Amino acid sequence: MNLPNNLLGLLNILTFLISIPIVVVGVQMNRVHGGGECFELFRKPVLILGVMIMAMSVVGIIGACCRVSWVLWIYLFAMLLLIISLFIVYGIALVVVWNSGGGTRLPGTELKEYKLSGYSEWLQNRVQGKSWDTVKNCLVVGDACSEMPKNDTALKEFNMKELNPVMSGCCKPLAECEFTYQSPTVWNKTKNASSNSDCKAWDNNPKVKCFDCNSCRAGILEQLIIAWRKAHFFKFALIGFLSVIYSVGCCAFKESRKKPDYWRQ
Repeated sequence: MNLPNNLLGLLNILTFLISIPIVVVGVQMNRVHGGGECFELFRKPVLILGVMIMAMSVVGIIGACCRVSWVLWIYLFAMLLLIISLFIVYGIALVVVWNSGGGTRLPGTELKEYKLSGYSEWLQNRVQGKSWDTVKNCLVVGDACSEMPKNDTALKEFNMKELNPVMSGCCKPLAECEFTYQSPTVWNKTKNASSNSDCKAWDNNPKVKCFDCNSCRAGILEQLIIAWRKAHFFKFALIGFLSVIYSVGCCAFKESRKKPDYWRQ
């Protein structure tokens, strides 16, 4: 009985099963519109990672269970590249999101506002030009403001609501605009409105809102950072799990080399 090969086969079967919900979530995120899911930098990697892990687990199962040495060698090489890539990507992500964002709470309220300048230059560049046009279209199609408080919500009650970054940045004007409140999604411009470009960009039209505002860009980035931070445990747990599988794979490959017919496999 070849313990390393059998263990590697079982671990890859487990990995394959784990990859299924990752792929499903990735596909769903690419179909759903609204919030952070509109940002390709957030949704694309999830699907790609799930597909890569699924494909590699299949190769690992073939190499381990069928004792095909050259397949096992390719599997280990690909696994090593994946682990190194994840370390690099997660390291860069950690640097990018470190001390970024957070927003500023408005005095006397539970509302937060987000400024684009509070994020790294690299992140700011991700929400410009054609990239932002794609995000904006996603927000419109997905009706990103549909979960705002009801229209009969009084201003005092609205100020005590905790809005997520996307709703705060994209679905209402900045406080400095000093617009007249009519409902959570309807604000009337005043003569003494601020000259801030976000104030000029605001429109009560559901397809316009503040989707062209820098505050909306900041809200999307903040939502992305929140998601990245929540996924930290999963990221490092995944790297640890893949490292264990890689170690078992190395043992299985070492055992396969001891066979007399190794070079003919």
